[in-house]
Amino acid sequence: MDIYEVQLLSTGPLTQLPDSQKLFGALVYMYSEKYGDTSASTLTKKLLNKDIYLSLSNLMPQGYIITPLDYIIDCIASQPSKDQSDKDKNLKKKRKALKKRSYILPTKLEEILNDLTFGKQSDIENIFPYIKLDDNQQLRASIESSFYDIPGLDSRLYSVPTINIAEITSDQKSRPVNRFCFYLRVDSSEICTNLLNMIQEAVRRSTIVILGKRASQGLNTFKFQDISRQNIHYESVKHFINTGMLLPENIDYTASTLKLFTSERRPFNIPGGWDSNFTRYYISFIAEGSVITASQGADNTGKSIASPFNPQRDIVFGNAFLYPLPIQKGQVQACKK
Repeated sequence: MDIYEVQLLSTGPLTQLPDSQKLFGALVYMYSEKYGDTSASTLTKKLLNKDIYLSLSNLMPQGYIITPLDYIIDCIASQPSKDQSDKDKNLKKKRKALKKRSYILPTKLEEILNDLTFGKQSDIENIFPYIKLDDNQQLRASIESSFYDIPGLDSRLYSVPTINIAEITSDQKSRPVNRFCFYLRVDSSEICTNLLNMIQEAVRRSTIVILGKRASQGLNTFKFQDISRQNIHYESVKHFINTGMLLPENIDYTASTLKLFTSERRPFNIPGGWDSNFTRYYISFIAEGSVITASQGADNTGKSIASPFNPQRDIVFGNAFLYPLPIQKGQVQACKK
């Protein structure tokens, strides 16, 4: 298995950070454009049957890792204290500081976990730099007279939800973030090799990829910037940070710290658009930031399933990239007490 970091540059505002499913859909579309529909169908079928291995992370700010908030809070809560009132206040303070820090540097995460391993009070409030996410609204105007070709109609104002992504430095300065990355873990199969070649070509050409709605308005568009092999080791590792949308398989639930994300699956029929007369399907994923204990290793954790709307061709991708958790042996069990 090889691990790669693919770097993207955002070219405008974002409505959200694209998840691994959105990235997978974009890559399969590119794969179909380059190698043909039949080859793309073969790719999804082999993933479904586990004939090949491919895992993806969500899009993340370059150089940062998602903060495993719930796991760290569990570790802090498990530490002994003489005064329960002081412990509760400290826990509340730490949670508030962590919630601001959606992403932190991997080295800072390792420092926090090492402190907790040896029973130290980690200075979470003074961890810098970090990435903060804030929801925002962008005001737009719809020119009704032009849209309906009827002169004299008033323009209509509406807002588009966006997300502000900023790096907060130690001097409390805020810098907008426009460089992102996602992790890709693949085997040496011909299909995965073709996928890597496709990404490398996209990097050479600075190809633009759309990863969300309202691309015609300049939102959710990115340029491929770079791809590099990563020196991340999985030998003897059983505990991981989930960085994507994971459909679980072969995990130790009692030793994991999980957060769920539930979404509604909808069909898209062209040219009719969203079909309102359909059976509603809901699916729950293990969300990013969860800590996974993989009972059979990372290779056997996660799966994809057939789409309920077009099971012969489409899949729901659930093979999230798992980032090795930098902890000491036995720390997960200690935080679960």
